[in-house]
Amino acid sequence: MKRLLMFITIFVLVVSLFSCSKKDKSVDVMADEISETGTGTVISDTDEKAVYNLSQGMTMPNIKVETNKGVTFDLSKSKKPALINFWATWCPPCRMEMPGLQNLYEEFGDKVDFVMINLGETKETIQDFLVENEVYTFPIGYDEKESYGTKFSIVGIPTTYIIGKDKVLKNYVIGAREEDQFREYLEEVIKK
Repeated sequence: MKRLLMFITIFVLVVSLFSCSKKDKSVDVMADEISETGTGTVISDTDEKAVYNLSQGMTMPNIKVETNKGVTFDLSKSKKPALINFWATWCPPCRMEMPGLQNLYEEFGDKVDFVMINLGETKETIQDFLVENEVYTFPIGYDEKESYGTKFSIVGIPTTYIIGKDKVLKNYVIGAREEDQFREYLEEVIKK
């Protein structure tokens, strides 16, 4: 029992070190319809205020955001797998994993759609961050109102989704990860 308690304590500490928690927001709306299909669980995306508890194997609701590249990223129109990362400039673990994500964008950007969705910050704040860190060339999505943070019940950042071209959530990662771990996920999703 003592070992189990120690393990749980260490686990909680590690998770808290590698992710930033978001501000608490109460949300009382749940997804209106969930059904099982051959490719995974499909979520009806008819309610703009719906909140989803996403898990591996579920078909993703659509994500549509304006980006710093002057285009709108629309998951429903994508023909490739996707890596979607939720982050903020004030989050040290988010900043820690960005160089690795940049390397992966350069390596896999022609085979995988990348979008780093900033939660809750202004375009000006993001632009200032990019000026300071001009090495980042991946697309950054704007979510100033944290709509997707709320919609997907994101409790800590960075949070990353690896989505297959079939729009099924293949991996869900809370907290910063090493470049090699994301590379394994991307190589696996590209094969399918």
